This record gives sequence, C-alpha cells and structure tokens, in this order.
Amino acid sequence: MQRVHSWPEERSVVHIARRSERCTVLGPGVRAVLWVQGCPFRCPGCVASETLPFVGGTPEQVDDLAVQLCALQEIEGITFSGGEPLAQAPALCALIDSIRERRPDVTFMSYTGYRIEHLQSRGTREQKNLLSKLDILVDGPYVREQHTDLRWRGSSNQRVLFLSSRYSRLTDTLKERDTSIEFEFGADGSLHWMGIPPEGFRDAFEHEMNQRGIELTQSEGA
Repeated sequence: MQRVHSWPEERSVVHIARRSERCTVLGPGVRAVLWVQGCPFRCPGCVASETLPFVGGTPEQVDDLAVQLCALQEIEGITFSGGEPLAQAPALCALIDSIRERRPDVTFMSYTGYRIEHLQSRGTREQKNLLSKLDILVDGPYVREQHTDLRWRGSSNQRVLFLSSRYSRLTDTLKERDTSIEFEFGADGSLHWMGIPPEGFRDAFEHEMNQRGIELTQSEGA
C-alpha cells in the first residue's frame, strides 16, 4: 500500500500548487482561487492529478498571501481547491483570520474529498475550526461514474453545503446545470484552464493542443 504523506501541522505556511486572481466558475461571483498541494485521496479520473503529491508546490507565507489577496478589490470571495484543503486546515484557518482582519466582507468556499459528517465526528480540531469559518463547502470525493454538470460539482454524489447564511439565497439554484471552464494566461505566457470540465475534456484538449504543437502547462479544475 502506498504511504500517504502530509504537510506538517503548521499555521504560517500554505503549500500552493497554483492560484488565480479572477475566476467566475468555482463559486459565486468573482473569486480568487487557491489550489493547494497535496491530497490523501486518489480519485480515479481526478482532473488535477498534479496537485496530489505532498511534494512540490510553492510554500507561501500566510501573512504575505493575505496581503496579496486583500489587494484584489474586484473579488467577493476566495475558493480553496486542490489537492485537499482540509489537509492544510491550520494554515487555511490562519489565512482566513488574517484576511478577515483586513476585509471582513470576503467570503470563503472550499472543496473537500471528505464528507462533512466525517469531519464533524472524526476531524481534527483545526479541521472543525476551518468548517466554522467557511461560507460554502462542496464535500465528497470525485466519482468518475457519477460525473455531472450540476453547479460547482464534478460528480453527483458531491453536495454544496451553505455553512453560513451569506449565500443561502442560492439554494434553489443548485439544481441548475451550468458548470463551465475558463482559460487564463499566466505572466509567463502559459495557458491554464479552471473550472468543472466535461468528462474526458482534459485528455482530449491536451491531445488536440499537442497535435498542434502547443505545449500546455499543468492546469487545475475544482
């Protein structure tokens, strides 16, 4: 059996695979997105397999990252994806606290492969603390056989849970089928996509680009 590694239980550093300063397909409104590095799950068909190892990524100091994210005046919130955000609960708790000291209006959403019932009954103290700070949680592992186009979800077993009242008005919209993807260019000219892709999108897209002689950098969905 492959050993599952994890990052140290630290509050001062977040290990990030990639981030976007503007995204409209991974949560309500315009959001910044942090894809954390490292995940204990190995869901078949994961669209962000490069974020799974607990090695690599970029270590970001929490306070520095908070200042950078607070400077993004256009965003209404921040979404954590990965990777597995709950594997870095202490640092993400510290990040939320640091941001809310500066911008209490910012909302927070996270994806997780855990079910919320597991986190509530068997999660660590910091994982439970992180749940208390989130406005939205999308829970459950990605199941390839249940791939869906429901809003903000990769497979139909996943649930969108409103953990605060800030977005409860959106409850009736969760049955809408409107998942989509966005593309963005990095400062170095690299091309990334983000969002919930149609089943088989990544392999087909990367094959087509390779056929055209275009080399893509790794990209992340939810």
